[in-house]
Amino acid sequence: MQKERLDLILKTLQEKNTLTLKDIIDLTGTSRDTARRDIVKLTENNLVERNYGSISLPNTFQKLDNYLKRSDDNIDDKQELAKQAAIFTNHASQVYLDVSTTVEFMPRYIINSNLFAITNSLDTADQLIRHAPCKSRILGGNLDPEKRCVTGTMPCLDMEHYNFDYAFISSVGIDESGIYYAYEDDIDYKKKIRQQAKKVVLLLDHSKVNVKHNFKVLNLNQIDYIITNGELPQKLENKLIKSKTQMIYM
Repeated sequence: MQKERLDLILKTLQEKNTLTLKDIIDLTGTSRDTARRDIVKLTENNLVERNYGSISLPNTFQKLDNYLKRSDDNIDDKQELAKQAAIFTNHASQVYLDVSTTVEFMPRYIINSNLFAITNSLDTADQLIRHAPCKSRILGGNLDPEKRCVTGTMPCLDMEHYNFDYAFISSVGIDESGIYYAYEDDIDYKKKIRQQAKKVVLLLDHSKVNVKHNFKVLNLNQIDYIITNGELPQKLENKLIKSKTQMIYM
């Protein structure tokens, strides 16, 4: 009986990435104590990792797909989202481009030579140099070879010197509760972006809709615009309307 429950939990984790204790109770129809014992069993056998009130498959806490590999996924969709987002920069003075395999296409479509673009992404900085006619700067900090960006406290402190007309971000998931990210150091960093930006624009691949991940970092009402390439579920759309978030469908 326990083996069947454990198999069900592992199978569900492959689809949902993370499960809370309540999720497991609802999934298996067992008591809280039984669900806890199942979690202990899975953890002891190194089949799951425990993360702040939830469990996940090993390494999902740290391991999104390798950044360079992800940058090759859905290129056409990413370019269309980036092209639409770049329109916002036409009459802006200062913008922030977050690390993202979608946002990094934006410099190809920037035409405003009076713009000042700031980023923490190595690849976006490279694209700005190659394609954009504007001034650009990369924030200081420690280099992360996997995420290909600068990290740590330095970029957060550095960002305090700027007031952005727009900040362009992406995420690993969104649902009716908010915007999700994979890494713990995203928590303070994304909140700092929100603090320094007059408007935040989320570039949303339809595959991220109704996806939860390790950390809910932003609320829906903290996003001013969502650019997406697919219809959003009605409940999520209604929540966004109440949050006064403007949606742009591709």
